[in-house]
Amino acid sequence: MKYLGIDIGSTTIKGCVLDSARGAVENVRSRPFPEPIAGIPSGRFEVDPEAAVEAVRELLVELSKSVERCEGVFFCSQMGGLVLTDADNRPLSNYISWRDQRSLEPYNQGDFSFLESLRSRIDPTDFARIGAELAAGSELSLVFWLAATDALPRAGAFALNLGDYVVARLCDATPKTEFTLALGAVDLTTRNRPYAMYRRLGLDHVGRPAIVDYSIPAGSISLGGRSIPCFPAVGDHQAALLGAGATEGELSINISTGSQVAMIEREPRLGNYQTRCFFNGWYLNTITHLPAGRSLTGLIDLLCELAIADGKTIDDPWSIVDRAAARVGETEVDVSLAFFAGPTGNRGHIKNLRLENLTIGDLFRAAFKNMVDNYERFANRLSPDRDWNGIVLSGSAPRRLRTLTRMIEERFELPTRIAEATEETLTGLLNLAIDYRRKHDGDRL
Repeated sequence: MKYLGIDIGSTTIKGCVLDSARGAVENVRSRPFPEPIAGIPSGRFEVDPEAAVEAVRELLVELSKSVERCEGVFFCSQMGGLVLTDADNRPLSNYISWRDQRSLEPYNQGDFSFLESLRSRIDPTDFARIGAELAAGSELSLVFWLAATDALPRAGAFALNLGDYVVARLCDATPKTEFTLALGAVDLTTRNRPYAMYRRLGLDHVGRPAIVDYSIPAGSISLGGRSIPCFPAVGDHQAALLGAGATEGELSINISTGSQVAMIEREPRLGNYQTRCFFNGWYLNTITHLPAGRSLTGLIDLLCELAIADGKTIDDPWSIVDRAAARVGETEVDVSLAFFAGPTGNRGHIKNLRLENLTIGDLFRAAFKNMVDNYERFANRLSPDRDWNGIVLSGSAPRRLRTLTRMIEERFELPTRIAEATEETLTGLLNLAIDYRRKHDGDRL
């Protein structure tokens, strides 16, 4: 049985055929994610949501022509952000992305930001119950900003994730939110919306979709003359971990543009980290936004500036820095990759330089050590008893930066594997399709 899979990413929108019988991701296609709207204030990041809908629709039509019989469509989506709609799914706003920083602006021209003001109003118990999720581009922080600036309709407005909006528009159906996409918007102790918290914040007049399991269709779309069920979009983080084959007891380290450490749990275990819903009633403890590829790219861009200014290009700088770092043992160079706001701060540094260690190898060996230090520090926060039985590495970096991979394995002294899937989110959707088919066939029996 074949399904279609769509990953609504921040850079590209990918689509593929999911062959649940063969366990294969096939015919991967992509479209660029729509460009942000120009001319808006600095720090704000908005996108035309209908442009995302049309890009997904084009991919689905194209992919459907390669499948004789499609049984359904599975989606995953970037998390955070929102689209405001009316009761008929018509947009009342652009898609305000998870990358939007307006909630960091001063609140009422004071010393505190909108985000800090919101956080001060949330009871610690409520904060723990929503998984300690409250970032600048989160749905809740954006709704608070809109309400505080009188940019929110007084009644009849609904706050949707981008994935929820896209699926609802494609299917002309009432929006639904899957548990894994309800980031900071589900009470983990009741597995329902945190309605009491919304009332205490004065934000309960904003509607939100019902929360459902991934296996409950959100609607249907006509493709090739057939009505095809569409399943609610799931969180791309959880889809990627599912595609990487992460299991209970395993420490997952994802290394891409940013990094996350995570562990899958059977029951919600709340603590000084983020807790998210996972699939089939399980949970995910995680710490996100650790510096990784984005910061490393900043260093590479700096080193390549002279060549670029001279009209030259370096075909594969990553292999160069990996080999250079491998040739260096211990180094006195001290690097912090915290060039962007996150759990490790918002200011990085390069210290302890001498002429003898002012080399690419020393620089990147120190940068990799900083990453490994961060992984160990925050993994210990997830599990102070260090009760991991192994490590799974996922994302684009572990295969490219083998020196970094070896340093992680040496530090943790545990069996370490690199996820086999190269398209982790799409493979996660494949696993959902296989799981759905198994459950569906069992019900029919």
